[in-house]
Amino acid sequence: MEKIELVRRAQMSFGTYGTIVMPDGQILATVERPWLNNAASISCIPAGEYECRPRRYNRGGYDAVEITNVPDRSYILFHVANVPTDVRGCVGVGNDFGFVKSQWAVTSSKLAFAEFMDQLNMEFILVISTL
Repeated sequence: MEKIELVRRAQMSFGTYGTIVMPDGQILATVERPWLNNAASISCIPAGEYECRPRRYNRGGYDAVEITNVPDRSYILFHVANVPTDVRGCVGVGNDFGFVKSQWAVTSSKLAFAEFMDQLNMEFILVISTL
């Protein structure tokens, strides 16, 4: 199974920002909630290694990728999101970092997520680390 790495590069009280290297070498930006001891719906998940698989994002109405086997958590997805408040413990992807709604954000999330799904709509291992 292919391994994909997400490196968290900045963790602040309002959000967590990182990068993920795609199989074709493209680098996408990521946005998550801040680290709040893995509390459901308000915290990013712990650094570690997780199996990922395709899953329907029912709330969004589109196909996404689920991060499985997260301790004490379930239904953690990669999906479209620009700012930390767009996710509930999940991971949003974008093309770059910037500002949206006057908040630190990832930009062009819909476009980046389409690129993400083109390459990673399959089972893979996600390795999350922090700089």
